[in-house]
Amino acid sequence: MTTLLRLYPTAYRREFGDEIAYAYREATRGAGVPARVREGADVAGHALRMRLGLGSAGRPGRLLAALAPFALVAVGASAAAWVGLMRYALRHALFDGAPNQVGPTLVALVAGYVVMLVGVFLALAGRWSAGSWTVLGGVVVEIAALAVRMGSSGIGMSVLFLGLTVVLALVAVACPPDLRPVPRIRTRAGAAAVMAWTLVLVGALLMVPLSYPFTQLRFVVPVAAGLLLAGRPAFARLRTAPAVLLAGLPFLYFGAAPGTLSLLALAVLLVLLLVTAVVVSVRRRRDARDPLVGG
Repeated sequence: MTTLLRLYPTAYRREFGDEIAYAYREATRGAGVPARVREGADVAGHALRMRLGLGSAGRPGRLLAALAPFALVAVGASAAAWVGLMRYALRHALFDGAPNQVGPTLVALVAGYVVMLVGVFLALAGRWSAGSWTVLGGVVVEIAALAVRMGSSGIGMSVLFLGLTVVLALVAVACPPDLRPVPRIRTRAGAAAVMAWTLVLVGALLMVPLSYPFTQLRFVVPVAAGLLLAGRPAFARLRTAPAVLLAGLPFLYFGAAPGTLSLLALAVLLVLLLVTAVVVSVRRRRDARDPLVGG
């Protein structure tokens, strides 16, 4: 617990450190390892929010909460697309006379993306803390695998390919607990069903043909599934034009990756994003002029 407390700003730790330590001991008294890990992750996330000034009472914290579900959906869609693209490497290694290329690093890269995708749907299914930290763990696996595979140049590759993914994963982890999306699936059986369907989805996407336009399904299908799982409450929190743009731009960025979305699809998505931002801005101004409409 001492290590966790050191994550907090010094002034905050001096004032509330004993309280936090007592709450942690009470929450984990007689608990198993999963519960201790979960509580520790919550404490670490709270410390991160305190260091960044992202409490639920401030505007940055509320913006973070509005963006978090869309950040996870974007990460999940990107992970699914990359898992599909890994088929090229696997196919070349297994069927084109280079089986020695299927090593631990390639397996780790694929596993990292699968872990990220499972974490995304776990969080959207209502297990936010466990899911968001799982996503971040998958990102760490990807960074480590790239570093091992490419040596010193792997750091630069990690920044290039995973920089935005790291930021989006941290957005999800740092989302204030009292502003996290209300779980739409409240039972363990429901969460288990979502996880099972996620694995089925991964398997189905791996079977998608490598030729265009089928490759777009590896990105579009996870986006649709993730947004459906996030539900209408997630969209209701996007109340400003900047929030709409920040929520949508990661989809454009990941969709522009080779073998993901066509230029036409990207153009349509950009137009829809801009139109939505304008509509939200106009509606917000109208509500500000007429409080009765906003109420």
